[in-house]
Amino acid sequence: MAGMSRLPSPRVALAILTGLNLLNYVDRYIPAAVLPSLIAGLQLSDAQAGLVQTLFMITYSLVSPVVGILGDRRPRFRMAAIGVLLWSVATFASGLAPTFAVLLVARSLIGVGEASYTVVTPSLLSDFYPAAQRGRVLAIFYAAIPIGTALSYGIGGQIGARLGWRWAFFVAGAPGIALALALLFLRDPERGAMDVAKPATGQRIPISELLKRQSWLLNTIAQTIYTFAMGGLAVWMPTYFVRVRGLRADIATTAFGGVLLAAGFLGTLLGGRFGDRLAARRSDGHFLIAGAALCLSLPFTLLAILSPSPAIFWPSMFVTLTLLFVCTGPLNAAMANVLPAELRARGFAINTFAIHVFGDAASPILIGLVSDRVGLGPPVLATGTLMFVAGLVLLLGRRALARDLGHVT
Repeated sequence: MAGMSRLPSPRVALAILTGLNLLNYVDRYIPAAVLPSLIAGLQLSDAQAGLVQTLFMITYSLVSPVVGILGDRRPRFRMAAIGVLLWSVATFASGLAPTFAVLLVARSLIGVGEASYTVVTPSLLSDFYPAAQRGRVLAIFYAAIPIGTALSYGIGGQIGARLGWRWAFFVAGAPGIALALALLFLRDPERGAMDVAKPATGQRIPISELLKRQSWLLNTIAQTIYTFAMGGLAVWMPTYFVRVRGLRADIATTAFGGVLLAAGFLGTLLGGRFGDRLAARRSDGHFLIAGAALCLSLPFTLLAILSPSPAIFWPSMFVTLTLLFVCTGPLNAAMANVLPAELRARGFAINTFAIHVFGDAASPILIGLVSDRVGLGPPVLATGTLMFVAGLVLLLGRRALARDLGHVT
């Protein structure tokens, strides 16, 4: 296999990895797209329904540090290929689950597969592109998040309404089984090839070095708060529109998916482009644009959740999602740029572990538990306001980012 592999061009690598990341998020959010029918079909409580996503995220988070260690030592394209194959097979198998317990096992295996892919891919892309372009490149890569999530809602909403929730899993899981083979024929670029400071041959940097980069820590804290809110709302918002606003399930999932697609794509690309431009003029630019966007989202989030009128809550949802996705590229670029190549996969892995264990692994089941007692409205509203807190952390951490970037260069 090694003799058959070839090094792809940067654009080819970006296109392939972005396409598979899109599929990653289709598979991740299929349960949210069919949640009302899944609850009815397996006779689940809201807490059990939240546990489906929570258990997936716990497994995903626990595996991520292990993948990060291997990603700094092993061929990353090969690890990604194994991850894609595993998550795709497990997604297909989710549709066959006869009981809630079997479904939980399948979703846990999806967490293992997705961790094996998503942890190593930012490190791979950082070795194809220089620091000045990483915000835009990672924005393109992470634009797959809203697109894939929106497609998941569209596929789940329409297929689930016509053929049942099991067929949504079948349709989502099948493509990745074939596409995983493409990654096996790709060769990794040289580690640190695009960094200003070249790594010393055979150099091993201890993981304790992460704590010396305060901006990495603040970035992780802000992303944890952000991910708690985004993950919880991504799971429960379609159901919120069904229960609280009285929409039909297929209309709620399709409309929410459409708004997410347009806003997420626009916000992610805007954040990548203008984040890099601002960072070229001032070293704290990536934190500044992300923090400001998160803080500005608060009034639109409140309107999207509290207003009973579709003429208000759908446009407000579009604005708030656009602002939320602005921070995707800048925050990942800021993290990649302050970490040396030999530490980058582990840095992203620990970040992934933290933001998911304390973020979207916790929020779906917590929202479900509160919803079982007081209804879905209050926990959704409280979760939505947390974006403002994440923005404040980033704005207060701008000096740390400037200082850490000065040490790298």
